[in-house]
Amino acid sequence: MPAPDVHIVIIDGKPGSGRKTLAFELALTLLYNAQKTALLLTPDSPLRKTLQKRKEKFPTLLTPAILNREEFEAKAGDFNAIIIPETNAKDNLAALASTYITMLPANKKNAEFFRKNPSYINSIWELKKKIAATYNHSLDWVVCENNLSGHFISEPSAELAAVARTCGFRTTAPLNRRLAYQTVTTGISAQDKSLIELKNTLTYEDICAKRELTKLAEFIFS
Repeated sequence: MPAPDVHIVIIDGKPGSGRKTLAFELALTLLYNAQKTALLLTPDSPLRKTLQKRKEKFPTLLTPAILNREEFEAKAGDFNAIIIPETNAKDNLAALASTYITMLPANKKNAEFFRKNPSYINSIWELKKKIAATYNHSLDWVVCENNLSGHFISEPSAELAAVARTCGFRTTAPLNRRLAYQTVTTGISAQDKSLIELKNTLTYEDICAKRELTKLAEFIFS
């Protein structure tokens, strides 16, 4: 079992919802704020290739550690935060989580998603009860929308906010469609662009992405 002060973040979501992109960007945001951070990844996770590419092309940049499931218990205590993007509430490791993020593509049907999927809500509430009973702390359930359209969105819909009060999760400002997120596979984060070696590539979009991610990290870890 990891030390009590290790902040474990589960990122759940359907394929294409952006959970791996968020895991990568959130890990870099934490690293640049002096938090020792690791990603727990499956053996075939695309993020492994992304991080390897980052190390090869930009060896001087900060890179989150990669943990395998079998070494989790032995090494988890070495980190301030561990992000797990490829699992769900039924995973045994989820019972150690401090934060559970549900990623959803931003659309008007997200409120309906929760109304029509009581089993999903129940699975997270069962997890919340298990964590409270076993580890005596409360799981923070956060829903984050990934806005894949070209229209800027600054806050979740009123309908989703209303469902949040009923279901017991918090809603954060959506992540908007930005080039910085779409090019994550290159191994470069929006967080890197303010460094001297990459400053000539810094764009307004990068600045906006960095602000979004910083606000999200502050929201999650507040």
